[in-house]
Amino acid sequence: MSGNLVSRDLAKRWSAINGAAVNWKLVLPALVLAEIVNRTAATSTSTMLTEILILALFASSLNLLISVGHLVSFGHSAYFGLGAYGFTLAVTRLGVAPELALVAGPLVAAAGGLLFGALCVRLTAIYFAMLTLACAQITYTVLFQWYDVTGGDTGITGFMVPRLGLSERAFASAVLAVVTLSLLALWFIVKSPLGLSIRAVGQDRWRAEALGLAARRVQLTAFVIAAFFAGIAGTLYAVLHGAAFPDYAGLGLTLDGLVMVVLGGLNSFAGGIWGAAIYKLLSAFVPKVIHEWELVLGLLLLCICLAMPHGFAGLLSRLRGGLKGGA
Repeated sequence: MSGNLVSRDLAKRWSAINGAAVNWKLVLPALVLAEIVNRTAATSTSTMLTEILILALFASSLNLLISVGHLVSFGHSAYFGLGAYGFTLAVTRLGVAPELALVAGPLVAAAGGLLFGALCVRLTAIYFAMLTLACAQITYTVLFQWYDVTGGDTGITGFMVPRLGLSERAFASAVLAVVTLSLLALWFIVKSPLGLSIRAVGQDRWRAEALGLAARRVQLTAFVIAAFFAGIAGTLYAVLHGAAFPDYAGLGLTLDGLVMVVLGGLNSFAGGIWGAAIYKLLSAFVPKVIHEWELVLGLLLLCICLAMPHGFAGLLSRLRGGLKGGA
């Protein structure tokens, strides 16, 4: 009897989730606006737009773990770094053409996610989070100290022309296309039966197992998917700068990703996108006004955690609800 109630509950949730389609009335104008800004603004703006898009994909991959899978990772930057170095080493050590090596970065990141994820999903709560941190520190240390292969603390630079030789605007357009397709793929994964399974295990592991779901396998799948998309972001970042550095896998980038997700809004698919845009714009313009810009960021996070726990996406949702109520 209890199993039937749980089944009906999950079926109701799946029906609601499956009915949520992509809002093309918002997506298409946003894409057009981004391309207009890219083509009409200064080249420095195109570079900033490129970085925002890359960080949006990275934050969204982390958001998949946190908001859908309820898995707080303190080591997600490891897969960003593995993506960057997977691409870079394929070019420098294996002699693969850069255009073909673009596939290597995400695959190396996914392989790292499979290896580390198989260890991490054995634990839960804070122990899971600390184990992800340990795996990221191992990755960072290897990249930082393996001079013969990774170049050590100096990284690998000058191995290719940045942006594959494309102009800032052309590369920003290419990144816009890749990130858009990646985010759409993430969206459909979240709204698929697999996404429902990830959500079910994250919300109530024991009930999900009672329904026959293999909790560890589902969480490992989510881990690998998130690592793969983080690897795409890392690969694009290495191509943008024509370089790879150990800091790409450092703790700092993971903390940045966590800040982006909180700023954008937990439990919202667009949270990572909004958070990346807000974070990058703050880091670009606030230091011109005040040197200690991290103080502003800290105060903003404090206000969000106390007054707007659902972040910017939650604020937009409340504003839309208020406008509809007023109408």
